[in-house]
Amino acid sequence: MQPLQVYENILFKNISHITSIELVLRVLYYTLPGRFQDTKFASQTIYSVLNLIKLYHNTILRRAADQVRLQKLNTNGIEESQFNKYKRYWCNKSRFYRVISRTLSVIAYTQVWMEMGLLRQGFRKSHYQWIAGLELIKSILNLAIFRITNRRMNLYPNHTVRDVTPSYLSPPQHQQLQQKAPYWTGQRTGKNIPLLTTMIKASGKQKNQQVQTIIEGTEVNDYLMGKVLTAEKLQHPQQMVRAMNIWAGGAEIVSIMRPTIYVFAILVWGRRSWKPWYLSLSIDLLSNFGIQQNGVGRYCMLSLETNEYQRRLKLMALYLMKGAFYIWVTRPKLERLCSHFEDKPLANIFLVICRDYLSLWENIYFYSSGS
Repeated sequence: MQPLQVYENILFKNISHITSIELVLRVLYYTLPGRFQDTKFASQTIYSVLNLIKLYHNTILRRAADQVRLQKLNTNGIEESQFNKYKRYWCNKSRFYRVISRTLSVIAYTQVWMEMGLLRQGFRKSHYQWIAGLELIKSILNLAIFRITNRRMNLYPNHTVRDVTPSYLSPPQHQQLQQKAPYWTGQRTGKNIPLLTTMIKASGKQKNQQVQTIIEGTEVNDYLMGKVLTAEKLQHPQQMVRAMNIWAGGAEIVSIMRPTIYVFAILVWGRRSWKPWYLSLSIDLLSNFGIQQNGVGRYCMLSLETNEYQRRLKLMALYLMKGAFYIWVTRPKLERLCSHFEDKPLANIFLVICRDYLSLWENIYFYSSGS
């Protein structure tokens, strides 16, 4: 048996503990910096490995959920999200898209780790040259996705997200896939009819229990809603995100190139200059406004477009932790706040962690890049 197959079998037997294990590793990531010597790099390594493992776990969970749904054991809690349907459609349609999306996902989860490793090796003079090269590669890959999807808005993240609750795929339920169902399902009507042998052996009470197992563990409303065909379920993946017109498409291209322009501006004017910060902020504001011109405005965007647009608006808050604004405004205020509350017993716990991250937010570009 192959190692990956062995790992998948172990995963299914302990599927209810997946979230707990990942949570423990994530807590270590947030609490290790500053505790011991050189643990910042170690904690970032844990974070990168955790997310790469989580990507693999998501693939296994979705595969198991598809099997459960095909067997019609219980469709509640395992229906695929609209975002995942869209992503999986393009991954199945284009092999090039699948390779690019996986590459961008790996870069997104390891870019901070690679940057810290670069600084750890003493390459401070070529620090931002390396960042400029990586941002240029990411921009080219995102432009390729924009082209493959026929000028549709790039959605983040580039991989499918976890939309399956592990508790719905507990070992007893998963083992039912290998067992013969106690009823026969009609191919045309989809109606579940108990087998003759089951009808002979079962009493009246047992018959009711068999019917109840079909909807066991679900609420009435959830069960009925799972059977309803909504517009989202009938929508083709290409219709979930609209193709952009010339103005919105130009704004999307500028938005994709914005991180590369910002880093090259830092190489020209320096990290402490306000010019790169103002330039990047202006590009973000103009691109967000231009994307609204795709149709009749942001209030008529589709659900996936609205979620992505709102995510980009929230990323604007990172400008408080970026470049010259952080160096001249945010960090001095945070240092004064930490000094003011350092004698308070409860507040001191959080302020110690905050002090550990002050230098990281300033020296590690990808901590606050949002790209």
